[in-house]
Amino acid sequence: MAEVPKIIDLHKIVEPYLQGATLESYESGYLTKPGDNYGSIMLTIKSKIKQTNGEIQDFPLIAKLPPLTNDLYWQIFQPERTCITENSVYKYLSPELKKLQLEAGVLPTDVFDGFPRYYGSRISLNPDTPKVDRDAVLVQENVTKSGYRPGNRHKPYDLEHTVLILHYLAQYHALPLALRLKKPKVYDQFVRPYFNKFNMNDNMEADLKNVLNEEALADIKEILKDNDRDIQRVQELQDLNEKFQSSEDVQDGLWTSIAHMDAWINNIMVKYDENEVPAKLKIVDFQIAQYESVVHDIIFLLLSSVDTPVLEENYYNFLKIYYDAFIKSLRSVHVDTSEYSYEGFLDEVKRVAHIEIPHALFMTKVVLAENDTLPDDYKDVDLTVLTKNRGVGKIMDKIRDILRLSKKVWNILLKCNVISPKYNVFHHFLNVLVHLIFV
Repeated sequence: MAEVPKIIDLHKIVEPYLQGATLESYESGYLTKPGDNYGSIMLTIKSKIKQTNGEIQDFPLIAKLPPLTNDLYWQIFQPERTCITENSVYKYLSPELKKLQLEAGVLPTDVFDGFPRYYGSRISLNPDTPKVDRDAVLVQENVTKSGYRPGNRHKPYDLEHTVLILHYLAQYHALPLALRLKKPKVYDQFVRPYFNKFNMNDNMEADLKNVLNEEALADIKEILKDNDRDIQRVQELQDLNEKFQSSEDVQDGLWTSIAHMDAWINNIMVKYDENEVPAKLKIVDFQIAQYESVVHDIIFLLLSSVDTPVLEENYYNFLKIYYDAFIKSLRSVHVDTSEYSYEGFLDEVKRVAHIEIPHALFMTKVVLAENDTLPDDYKDVDLTVLTKNRGVGKIMDKIRDILRLSKKVWNILLKCNVISPKYNVFHHFLNVLVHLIFV
């Protein structure tokens, strides 16, 4: 493992949030292994602070740095945008959502608690520059010290975990939407400007994009064998996803909010009660968050991180659980929900869900990458993880599940005479794909 990056003047970042205490000393080390995080470097900070009464206390923190040792990922993940976006979640969005809830009479114990506590950030040592550089850092509480555990990307979520996550995800989506409706001036000044469209392909070389697309298709082609029509459908789906990524910012709508856009198992920390029942969680890693339909997060979570039999049996239950929690959260801050019908929500699912299918297919090789194929040094992490994990059994099984369920929908539509086998209705098929997958 490479030498741990140094954080210059850490005390200047955190001390404004220590209520008079001072940072006395700290040691840092890598929090995650290469391959568990691509767009950032995560450090664990073992610090000691001196309280105003002179008492010295241990104070565990997490520091998040841009991918400063990996030029390729600096280019792709665009810290000039992603660091500022993530910082704004903690600097502006989180405190405004808390204030909104308290002003609406929500009890302090019931206020949304899905964000880690914030202990400062910067984008440069130069306080006057608007540009992110390699001295950027975001500091948060180390939630593992409060009992929160990271997910295991090789162990998908069961029913209990999924229900809990959907409740939190619904609040995370509903409250910014409520802020937009209840306090539009605050929203327009402190929230909306930081969550514009993000396209990871903007700074990616054409050859690299082609390699990624081919790698994403490699195992799919192996599974589908010589079924050229189905392979073509997947390729068209990739094209639609790429078109979505390069599209303009969306307009305000009933179901638009601050979408996380990367809501998978690595970005969720769960706390358990004394009986090991999942009870609370923290959502992390908001680098590519953007103003979009809430459906993106729901579908990507379900396809990427939930156990397939659980998902197949409970798909419609999950949609209804999310919807009910979403409406409850809006009503908790006195938003009129008369326009937010369940039928309208299902229409939004049908409109958007297909876009997340290639996202989930691509991420399968990342989620289930074998640990021994990942490098020991962050500077050596690259996209060859896709080729090194080609043909791995559990990856093939997961891809096969997604394709099988998609094919199941196609056959159902044919049998029900919803479509003609001679009619090119691929785009219609995509629009209803996930909505009907689990019929």
